[in-house]
Amino acid sequence: MEIGADNAADTAIKRPFENEDLPEAGKAKIENQGRKRLACSNCRRRRKKCDLTYPCGNCQRLSLECNVNEEDLRKKRYAATYVKSLETHIAYLETSLKNLVDKVYPNDVQVLNNMMIGDVDSGFPNNLPPTIENPRLSVDKKRTFIKGSYYPEGPVSEKTQVLRRSTSALSVNSLVSSSSSTPSAYPETMKKERIKDLHTAVIVRPNRNPDPNLINNDPKVLKSLSKFYTWLYPGHYFFLHRESFLYGFFNHAENHYEDSNYCSTELIYAMCAVGSRLSPELHDMSQIYYEKSKTKLLQLVFDEDSVASITTVQALFCLAFYELGKGDNKIAWYLSGLAIRVGYEMGFQLDPQVWITTDSDDAKQKLTKSELEIRSRIYWGCYVADHLICVLLGRTSTLSVSNSTIPQSDELPELEGTEGFKYRSDHELQVSVPLKNLIVLSRVVQIYTAKIFIEAHLTSQKLVFLARFNLKVQSWRQSLPPFLAWSTQSLKDMMLATDPTISYFWYYYYIVRLIFNRPFLADSSDSRAVVMDALDDLTTLFTNFRARFQNFYKATLQMLYACLLATNCLEHLLHATAPDTPQHREVTSRLRFFSTILHKDMAVTFDLPSTLARSRDHQPLQLDQLDQACNSAYTHDFTLSNEIDELIRELFGSNDPQLPTT
Repeated sequence: MEIGADNAADTAIKRPFENEDLPEAGKAKIENQGRKRLACSNCRRRRKKCDLTYPCGNCQRLSLECNVNEEDLRKKRYAATYVKSLETHIAYLETSLKNLVDKVYPNDVQVLNNMMIGDVDSGFPNNLPPTIENPRLSVDKKRTFIKGSYYPEGPVSEKTQVLRRSTSALSVNSLVSSSSSTPSAYPETMKKERIKDLHTAVIVRPNRNPDPNLINNDPKVLKSLSKFYTWLYPGHYFFLHRESFLYGFFNHAENHYEDSNYCSTELIYAMCAVGSRLSPELHDMSQIYYEKSKTKLLQLVFDEDSVASITTVQALFCLAFYELGKGDNKIAWYLSGLAIRVGYEMGFQLDPQVWITTDSDDAKQKLTKSELEIRSRIYWGCYVADHLICVLLGRTSTLSVSNSTIPQSDELPELEGTEGFKYRSDHELQVSVPLKNLIVLSRVVQIYTAKIFIEAHLTSQKLVFLARFNLKVQSWRQSLPPFLAWSTQSLKDMMLATDPTISYFWYYYYIVRLIFNRPFLADSSDSRAVVMDALDDLTTLFTNFRARFQNFYKATLQMLYACLLATNCLEHLLHATAPDTPQHREVTSRLRFFSTILHKDMAVTFDLPSTLARSRDHQPLQLDQLDQACNSAYTHDFTLSNEIDELIRELFGSNDPQLPTT
């Protein structure tokens, strides 16, 4: 019995060599190898026992082509990372082919299916089928999120939109520009060019015969951007890192910035809308630039196929500050909120070294150290911008330190080629240290905003919190490094007091002081003292500014609101002092000084004064108009909260001490 079994096995092994259907090449290989043939590919894949015939019984029964395995690869396997890299590369090639097909045959599903690439959704490695992992993720051990979502697979609606969300024309992997029907004229290696190292990056300025059709050769655009970076940077525009923007502005203009990480047409027009207001010759272009930027931004933001971009966030914040200069607080609030939502969509508050999003550039290639530093500068600049807008409008801030994992911003080097886009200061420009100190001040403001203006406390208790706040802010000022610290004597230095790379820091401080103490002028002598000290310093600053420039064309938004708040505080003090007294005359003189600057001098740059004026001769405004204009009193509507409290008392009784009181 055993001998028969052995003979049967020998016969089964020899049968393949006797079968005439076996390919001669396969037969020769197996004979030369001198070992048993392996199970066929179909049986191995289906995990079925192969009878080692040719064709085997399983393949004959299922009408499959039986494949002879010529080499045993069980002991010779390729590395998993190598296989995954091949899979990723194949998916990328399929996506590239799909992009080209989409360009030639837009929305033609049948053509895609005929080419067997209809199931390819996008070119991102993280969008591959579930069985294929991104090799970079396996090495870096990063967790993948979709568009900044808290859920690894994205929101529930994400799955229903995948099939109809084909590769966007704005996709950074697109091989064909969405702004042209012809292929790009410059090499693929130049597209989406990243800054590998800020210390070695070069800004390529236009040659002697520049292309007049490119936006970076428009003299009005160049002058507007020059005004912007000369007089407003860094100011409250920390998020517009100068070197990375100019790098993209001059190096990536050929494809209308569709492939630039640092610049876009909507961002250029947004910055020009702000910068052109500083020049009398370009002031009429300001609104034109604004409309161009806003139109394109809204198309991008509300297009479900668009990919979130950091330049979109920057442009929206620029337009928000533009609206603040016009006095349209609602639109400014909406635009800044939209900027933050777009930023959250791309996960800009998360550290790219730990978290990546599948729809962002970070998912396709690892960011360099310089890019991480630029990303950090942009985010924390947005943080300060958000807090400044909230302070000016009397709102609670959105961005918080607690939900931000991106590291702090360090000092970044200046690149050659930024000539004409910087203020000629006697002091070396430092951005990182002022930014960090403003973040600290913003945090103090955020904490005491809730305690003083939002939480329901008696006035006496609010005054206690206000005293603590004033002490905290004073301690913050005393802890500043020497190059940021100032005194009454240093404010009299005309060149230093009018240096826009330093004075913006001081104006921020005075804005905070006036906003918090103005509502309590009638209740606290300490608040009146703080306000009067701030007004003395602001008088010196504005006097020096007028003496040096003779006008306020170069005034900043912070100067505008500092002047507005000073006028508002003096209006309150004027109504609180007795007529025909030295104090009343002093307040009247100060009010005339700031009111003239606000309603006459700054009206040439900003539209807010004309919005506030009651008549063409700029008569002094009523208190309620000024309060509404600056929204600095933090007056919140607690009507709904009170109605809920009353409803609770009706349902559960009014004698329970645990119930809230109105």
